[in-house]
Amino acid sequence: MLTLGIETSCDETSCAVLFAGGRDGSKVLSNIVSSSLFRHQPFGGVVPEIASRHCLEQIDFVFQEALSAAKVKARALDLIAVTHGPGLIGSLLVGVSFAKALAYRLKIPLIGVNHLEAHLSANFIGKTGPKKFVGLLVSGGHTSLSFHQNGKVTLLGATVDDAAGEAYDKVAKLLGLGYPGGPAMDRLAAKGNPKKVPFTEPKQKGKFDFSFSGIKTAVLYAVQKQKCHPEDVRSTDEGSRRSFANAQDYPLPSAFIRDMAASFQEAVVKWLVKKTLAAADDKKVRDIVAGGGVSANSALRKSLTEEGAARGLNVWFPPGSLTTDNAAMIARRGLELYKTKSVKREQNVWKMTGLPNLAMGEV
Repeated sequence: MLTLGIETSCDETSCAVLFAGGRDGSKVLSNIVSSSLFRHQPFGGVVPEIASRHCLEQIDFVFQEALSAAKVKARALDLIAVTHGPGLIGSLLVGVSFAKALAYRLKIPLIGVNHLEAHLSANFIGKTGPKKFVGLLVSGGHTSLSFHQNGKVTLLGATVDDAAGEAYDKVAKLLGLGYPGGPAMDRLAAKGNPKKVPFTEPKQKGKFDFSFSGIKTAVLYAVQKQKCHPEDVRSTDEGSRRSFANAQDYPLPSAFIRDMAASFQEAVVKWLVKKTLAAADDKKVRDIVAGGGVSANSALRKSLTEEGAARGLNVWFPPGSLTTDNAAMIARRGLELYKTKSVKREQNVWKMTGLPNLAMGEV
């Protein structure tokens, strides 16, 4: 069975062809990604209009490249899986519209896929996934914990403000590391002192909720103080605010940047691991499945794997190439839904549209 995956939730345009044969014999035949990251870097973040225009310009080219790399013809496809949320509405509509037109022409089934769930399914390409697990999603736009059992997804907790990846990007910008900030922060953290700057763990009402805006603000104040000339720093709050306003003229010391990156990463990873293990204990699972762009972070992989193993837990991380947005994970999740009939096949897929606020567990 050949499944075409289409992913256009944000700044990547991706198409993949997945072959599935037998019980767990899924294999990626092609996974083409066209990123518009270079177009967003001058702005320090994703510009929605630029992202959607890039998707529109690239979608047919990427589709043709995916077929060519997989050495298959369009008429050989058996199923189409497309991201229909969450994401930027303009980008989502490009993928959904293309998928609907293609499915209509080829007269094959079409499945709408929740992009968040697909990040976790990236772990199961070519493998049989566990029937019950706790999922940790960590990306630029989302951070959440979910419980998965026999195909049913229950959201346990999510970020109440900034996502982990978003906090990484904002802190990296404060430290002058550019965009995206996650990889640069990870590299620098290995050279700094993770105990240099203590951060207070945030408290939320929800046991499995996250918050990263506080640590971002703490870094902001520390950076502003570093940039102030020593003679300008006052002991009063009012004086500090005045001096912070003129803090842009003084470069940050290299040692400060390294130590701040290390301390920030130490705190964020600690909070993520702590709550993930607590969720696994609460739901009495033996498997933890991670996904999303931040799941490529070396410290998170090391800490969660080691602490999970100490508790007898299996910890899943996708290959680095499948941590960011890609169509292979969409194809894999779509195939799961199609085979388990988690999505009603009789539903009118021609009414499918982009759902920018789709939550984990929703279809």
